[in-house]
Amino acid sequence: MTVRNLLSDIGVWTTGDVVLDAGPTMASPSWWGADSERYSGRADIADDAVGNAAFVKVMESQARDYVDFGATFSAATAAGDAGIGPKVFISDADSGVLVMEDFTGISSTATLDLFDEDANVEKLVALRKSVHGLAGVTRRASVFDDLAVMQGLIAKVGGALPAVFDWMLRTLAPAQARIECAGFDAVPCHGDGNVSNILVLDDGSMRLVDWDVVALMDPLQDIGALLAEIRPFDSDAREVFEMAWGSFDSALFDRARIYGIADSLRWALIGLYCDAVKPGTHEYSKFSDWQFLRARAGLRDPHFDDRVRNI
Repeated sequence: MTVRNLLSDIGVWTTGDVVLDAGPTMASPSWWGADSERYSGRADIADDAVGNAAFVKVMESQARDYVDFGATFSAATAAGDAGIGPKVFISDADSGVLVMEDFTGISSTATLDLFDEDANVEKLVALRKSVHGLAGVTRRASVFDDLAVMQGLIAKVGGALPAVFDWMLRTLAPAQARIECAGFDAVPCHGDGNVSNILVLDDGSMRLVDWDVVALMDPLQDIGALLAEIRPFDSDAREVFEMAWGSFDSALFDRARIYGIADSLRWALIGLYCDAVKPGTHEYSKFSDWQFLRARAGLRDPHFDDRVRNI
């Protein structure tokens, strides 16, 4: 089925002329656009409820195996209503189609260098913290839950895990046990630290997109995912942690850093799974290799055992 027919089936632009322009895809280590097709749509319909422009996201079939489309689309809708993300016009989880406000031409995708400036980090931290108040988040899961799900999926398709994978799980296991024993109050969180999930509008404001791993989770997990992306070194990460948490606590900081390592491993498995079910797409395999590298570096850090003991 073509994208045009799929949109027609769910009632999007059933009349008028529509032009669907494929959006750009960034190269790894980001895989922006790899788990969905994205289009900027135009319709010559003056009184259309959606308007004359919308951004259309059509999820790839394999994404349904590890993404709860209903929970993801519900969170995206709530975020749009709250001004945290683009406003959602049409949400159809059954077909995997999300039709949103189109910021094409008046926004750019964030890049790491943008967050060299503290003022932009403060904006991003405030935006991510505002997610804690969303009412549309229904999924409850930790990164460790997602790791277990991905291992099961990879086993089913016979995906080839790296030789050090068992060692990585054994090394991470004591940290998981201590975190779960300590407990936490789960709140709605975006959960994905990748800066390509941030739209920067021309007026300087920001919007969060791609709610695929959104869940009720430990807020330190969300902070850890962000730190792993924009502040990989402790010396730079402490200031951002204090900005996000409100104060500095070494035990909570170490927990956030461990979450960041687990998050890298989770994304490595997602990339590996997608490469197994849709081989030949270098975006998946490169992204997986990059995330395995980040996870191994964190687990082999000489301070990792100290972090675990400090939780």
